[in-house]
Amino acid sequence: MQNKMKKYGRGLLLAGMAALVCLLFYLSAAYWGRLGWSRDYLLSCISEPISENQASALMKEHLQRLEKEIPNSGTQEEIPDFCIWGQKDQVLLTNENLSRVTQADVILFCGNVELLFQNCRTPEREDLQGCLVDEETAWNLFGSIQVIGKEITYEKRPYIIRNVISGKNGIAAFPAAGGKAAGGTAAPTDQGQSIQTEEKVLNRVTIKKPQPQSVSEVKAGWESRCGMELKILDLELLRGLEGICVFLVPITVCVVFLHNLCIQYRKEESWKGRAVTLCLILLFVLSAFMLYGRWVQIPDDYIPPEWSDFEFWSQLIEQKQQSLRLLLRVSKTALDDGWGRNGLAGAGFGILAEVLVVILLFSWKCFKIESTVKNPTGG
Repeated sequence: MQNKMKKYGRGLLLAGMAALVCLLFYLSAAYWGRLGWSRDYLLSCISEPISENQASALMKEHLQRLEKEIPNSGTQEEIPDFCIWGQKDQVLLTNENLSRVTQADVILFCGNVELLFQNCRTPEREDLQGCLVDEETAWNLFGSIQVIGKEITYEKRPYIIRNVISGKNGIAAFPAAGGKAAGGTAAPTDQGQSIQTEEKVLNRVTIKKPQPQSVSEVKAGWESRCGMELKILDLELLRGLEGICVFLVPITVCVVFLHNLCIQYRKEESWKGRAVTLCLILLFVLSAFMLYGRWVQIPDDYIPPEWSDFEFWSQLIEQKQQSLRLLLRVSKTALDDGWGRNGLAGAGFGILAEVLVVILLFSWKCFKIESTVKNPTGG
């Protein structure tokens, strides 16, 4: 009786571990899926930060270039849309009507704001009086998140809230006003007069990636048009590394299942049994390849012109090492918290699930060996 209870208890423990593995795998896959947007957008850093006026001038040239290219859009290479932005940490925002004040991380942007906040189409490019706040900032300033159309003050200028961003990170977003020296300071001249100097805080660019173009092509095109060097934040690399951690569990399960099928194939004595087992093996391998082929996509930048080009592989490895160092060392903003948190969480849950799978398989193997020793005849 005691042995039966022990056996049932061990079985329940293994079942609980299996359920926990499924939960961890689900969480890792969910966090991995949240980085899917990185296939359509490029995050990058500008080597030298620029001012709001400089960003506005670049955007004006971009819009003029788009107007010229639209009539010839059938023959010209697509010019990707972009948004130049930067962050000011813990800036004072004021609600003059209610005499309420809060501090928030301010995002200054110039361009299409939807590239920074998905499904957020306001304020429009021409709207220099509109702004965005997240739920935390709205609550601190108004005691509510129903604040669209209400006014707040930033650097002594009034702005109208056009939309509320989901989240509680304490952020606000304002358009880069090209006609003012934003956040400027007075610098003395030789004649004792003072001139207004611009604060250069815009150091990020988010680019919408046209589908046919590779990352290197988009980067080279933007640099040639805007005359600035970009450093790409390789989120595809981060997503690839996270994906490896996510797929550890299904790969392990597939290998174990295939191994058991091969053992069963060797044990079959009749040709019919072997034929059926062989068909199952082939069907399983084909299904696994179709499943992984659907979810695993190799970027064009990872494919060499010729597979025998060994110099390409050495350059690719060096490039990805530099990209990984940049991802780790770049100064994080409020908008970077999302991909950083998703990457770490997805990889962490995936690795933890794989550890539990290994423990589960080892425990199951020991359980079967123990059962065989105690009851070798199976009776």
